[in-house]
Amino acid sequence: LVFAFMLLRKTEPAALGSASNTPLPAITVTALEGNARWNPAALQGRVTLINFFASWCTPCAAEMPELAALHKQFPALHIEGVAWNDQPDTLRPWLKKNGNPYRMLWFDKNGEATIALGIKGIPESFVVDAKGMVRYHLTGPLTAEMRQGDFGALIEGLIAEAAHAK
Repeated sequence: LVFAFMLLRKTEPAALGSASNTPLPAITVTALEGNARWNPAALQGRVTLINFFASWCTPCAAEMPELAALHKQFPALHIEGVAWNDQPDTLRPWLKKNGNPYRMLWFDKNGEATIALGIKGIPESFVVDAKGMVRYHLTGPLTAEMRQGDFGALIEGLIAEAAHAK
């Protein structure tokens, strides 16, 4: 009876993200194409969204149109993708089918970046400001409501702050 009550009771939805103001930890990832190396200094001076995803992840596929819309809404936003527990031969056709909103695509081959950032599931995204500080950690897929609401407002404010600092 107690178990049935717990299943049927109304609960508040879990928070989908958290505000933060901590430095982006060092991560080790490799590029999908070419010999590029992750360089956190390259993020300095720009607002970046780092999105962890996988081709086998259904919510990740559902999120791709929202990431494309986010890029269109905020062209100054630098979106980096980090594929976790995936293979290039699987990922390439998946990106062709679902779209590729990323300026750069990385692989977390050994899960080191996932561990360093404390990721518990995918998709998860990190908004990093122009000073390299993680300002928001989004757990779960980005939605239109988030993009048009507080999440979009945060990005807009960070982009304005970065432009003003130049």
